[in-house]
Amino acid sequence: MSGYSSIENGKKGGRPKYDSEVKISLPDIDFVILTPTQYGSLIERYGYELLRKALLILEEWLKSSPEGEKYRGKNNYAHFRSDGWVINSAKITR
Repeated sequence: MSGYSSIENGKKGGRPKYDSEVKISLPDIDFVILTPTQYGSLIERYGYELLRKALLILEEWLKSSPEGEKYRGKNNYAHFRSDGWVINSAKITR
């Protein structure tokens, strides 16, 4: 069904949309969207301190960067790759 649109499939069958009940709610984090399962997985992988720094770095980028605007309102789990810029930036600021 080309062009089929629904809340479950996102616009035109793309990424699923996440409502406010599916995403986590963290203090000082408004733009980063992760599910509780994804957040738990990231804490296990990186630890709370490193993940908190990475979340703040990504939050600031989503807020202030023109490039970040296209990632607002979408799930941001892919930004937390172990060789990605978000995690590397958080490691440097330790």
